[in-house]
Amino acid sequence: MTAMTQVLAGRPMAGGLPVPFACEDDGGALDHSRVVKRRAIRCALSRVCGICGDPLTRPVTFIGAEEEHDLGLYVFPPTHLSCAEEALALFVPIGGRHLGQSEPPLTWVLQTTGGFDLVRPSRRGGIVQFRPNSVIDTRRID
Repeated sequence: MTAMTQVLAGRPMAGGLPVPFACEDDGGALDHSRVVKRRAIRCALSRVCGICGDPLTRPVTFIGAEEEHDLGLYVFPPTHLSCAEEALALFVPIGGRHLGQSEPPLTWVLQTTGGFDLVRPSRRGGIVQFRPNSVIDTRRID
């Protein structure tokens, strides 16, 4: 068992699957398909991983639907590269709505970068997004 698998195994479970840090609200509600706004902002400002909740190291990684990559804006907070790889290895093969995606992506993108910008919503109730800068690598995963 890898270190990330142990981290995922230690996360709260919903539907038999571990729930990433960014998808758990402070009251304990769990939803794989929803990024909790407060947690997303915490990930950005405190520089913690959206999967495991531990401090980030470089390179920073973003995961999301191909459409997010095309726009240059991701909904799921920054992660460790190893956390992103392990989460995609778990969630992509089973399909469904995971990692903050309201609909299952046809193609996932994993993008590593040297940094990012937090993009706050322009209106009340809007979603927080992340714009990678200093992109290092981009991989598509079907």
